Amino acid sequence: WDSPSPNRRYSRAARTTTNSPTMYWYTASGGGLILVVLLLRRRLTASSDGASKAALPQSTLREDVASVRQWFANLIGPTLRGRPACKPTMPAVIPTVVEELKQVMDGELSWTFVDCGCGQGTMLQPMRNATVDGRRLFQRVVGVELDPATHREAVAAHNDPAIEVVCGDMFPFVDKLCAGDDILGGCAVFYIYEPLWMANLPAEEMRRLYGGLLDAVARHPGSVIAYCSADAYREIGASLLEEKGLVLRRAVKVAQNGAFNKLRGVYNPLEFWQVPRISTPPTSESL
Repeated sequence: WDSPSPNRRYSRAARTTTNSPTMYWYTASGGGLILVVLLLRRRLTASSDGASKAALPQSTLREDVASVRQWFANLIGPTLRGRPACKPTMPAVIPTVVEELKQVMDGELSWTFVDCGCGQGTMLQPMRNATVDGRRLFQRVVGVELDPATHREAVAAHNDPAIEVVCGDMFPFVDKLCAGDDILGGCAVFYIYEPLWMANLPAEEMRRLYGGLLDAVARHPGSVIAYCSADAYREIGASLLEEKGLVLRRAVKVAQNGAFNKLRGVYNPLEFWQVPRISTPPTSESL
């Protein structure tokens, strides 16, 4: 589920082609996988060690089945319509993103959330609804989506004036957004969940693209890169984030593939990297 295939698209919505064998294979596999989840979940739960279980994302049977349905709905449905397949953030992961961000977003009055490669916009409304101490966590929420048809779906799904969905390439968008002295009057969180998963780009090109994005974000102390990698590979290496001056503030494991993570026993790293704030040395008057 986290394996890239050769197609150059900067989005979690990646083009697939429709053909009957593939359609039947997906359908049969989808039903079979749901059955596997139902049959094996109890055994997996029973055999989990108490200590290791506490450290991993937990889910109910309903959530496991829903995760399988969502993955196939986003892969099979678009494929049958000749549309891009989507790799969305699982709804069960979003509360973890919110809670971890609350530990990192320290003191700024105005924050913007930017979903880089937002697909159909699964993250947008929940992030707009997130609160801390009775106030909105984000004053603005922006999704950036390259595929025009998927962008239209995301726009149609939202009517909150504080949510904007932009159709375009996320790399020049972030560069332009970060060009000023601040980001829309404050700081920003840039959420990245392997948007190039189907691009099959060379490592050097991937590093160049993300290096430029991180250079732009690094101009704004306090801003955050919320990066969720695939369970088997990373688009952004930790060494690149460190090279650009960001500091790892939080790290947890999440199940972006839902029940499939549990079946395989492999989970997705979710990391929060922050641009260090510039500390002002005390003046003689303040001493």
